[in-house]
Amino acid sequence: MKQMLEYVHGNSIFHRLNPLIKLIWAFVTCVACFISSSHLFLLGVLLMTIVIAGISGVLGRAMGVFKALLVLGLFLMLFQLLFTPHGRVYFYILPGVPVTDLGLSFSLLLMLKMMAALSPLSLMLMLTPMNELLTAMTHNLRVPYRYAFVVVTALRFIPTFSQEMDQIMQAQRSRGHETDTRNPFKKVRVILPMCIPLLISSVRRVETMAISLETRGFCTGPRSCRKKLGFTLFDLLAIIIVVAVLLLSIAIG
Repeated sequence: MKQMLEYVHGNSIFHRLNPLIKLIWAFVTCVACFISSSHLFLLGVLLMTIVIAGISGVLGRAMGVFKALLVLGLFLMLFQLLFTPHGRVYFYILPGVPVTDLGLSFSLLLMLKMMAALSPLSLMLMLTPMNELLTAMTHNLRVPYRYAFVVVTALRFIPTFSQEMDQIMQAQRSRGHETDTRNPFKKVRVILPMCIPLLISSVRRVETMAISLETRGFCTGPRSCRKKLGFTLFDLLAIIIVVAVLLLSIAIG
């Protein structure tokens, strides 16, 4: 989660795109993935995301996200296979639980949809500073500053909470507690007690931030923007490509 939501500094062409264009790209690509039922189209979206990550210099960070999405997708695919018994039977996972051609095709499609829809969003967050995203939401999309600030702050705090959770787990390891285990049920039993100190520190952090915002006069008047976000030729080219992807998903169906 930390890797999915943390900005990576860079000066690539995709870093310099207008934040509004990157936000539209992530949203429209997500919609296109849910519209299309073509395995090839969804694979193409994934490959496009990997190419963009490579050009932007964040491929190493993005591959960690892709691996996490792949694991989640495989669990989703396996779960779907158990409840799709229709079609020609290939083999049996368990006695009385067949793997069919329709079940395999549909579960693979569901996995690809999930991966192709979420990967552009995570890549957009890697390539866009939070302050620029806030500016795009308030000045371009006309979202009230109060609500845009809540969304951006929630995204900004998730990596912080993830880092605090890592520190808590390291402290538990130094005390002799076993935290590294492959058993998912045992992993849940280990992590749940650690959520209590994380929750307490999160409440304290939120309270401190609320007091800080009140002392600075949060939302007491109109706000100005220090950095003006303009549009370039590359932004126009990017929006044309995004529209083409959406039209292609509708045409393929």
